Amino acid sequence: MDVRKYCPGQGFGWDKPLYRSCGFTLIELLITLSVASILALTALPNLSALIAQERSTVLTNSLAHALAYARTEAITKNMTILTCQSNNGSECNQSANWHNGWITFVDINKNRQRDSNETLLHIFAAANNGTQAIFKGSGRGIKYYMKYKPSGRASPNGSFLICNPDIGVGKALIMTHSGRLRLSKKQTNGSAITCD
Repeated sequence: MDVRKYCPGQGFGWDKPLYRSCGFTLIELLITLSVASILALTALPNLSALIAQERSTVLTNSLAHALAYARTEAITKNMTILTCQSNNGSECNQSANWHNGWITFVDINKNRQRDSNETLLHIFAAANNGTQAIFKGSGRGIKYYMKYKPSGRASPNGSFLICNPDIGVGKALIMTHSGRLRLSKKQTNGSAITCD
């Protein structure tokens, strides 16, 4: 009894099919590999831009969530809450580079620095993925903290410029004195956000 199966499309017989084992020829495999590699090379640049865009979105959402959380805590606790740039997760740094991390805490003595007796509410570690978040405050060169009063009002107002150099353009989280954020594709002066 012959248990070999018939492979349609293979064989050269006119009157009866030629029975042989199924498989691909070397030429068929090379052609398939060539087509697959061409498709991969055309899709790869788009994939890296998509990943960079997603990283930018994650950092934007994390920062917006942290600031909304700080505002809510200031209102519910009826205390001053500070969110500041922090490289080590426990104290404020006077840097505008918020992508290096930030903390949220109750600022009891209102000195804009976390002391040992002040409760730490939230920690965000550095986003080591190429995405940058830089704060540009509106006055007195303030760039490293955002303070929320018990009324929910924030100071200073300004913009968090969020950008990934792999994309080329960025977005801004704009803070108003009311403590509310809005997302924009332009800076407060109307210019486009570019990655330097």
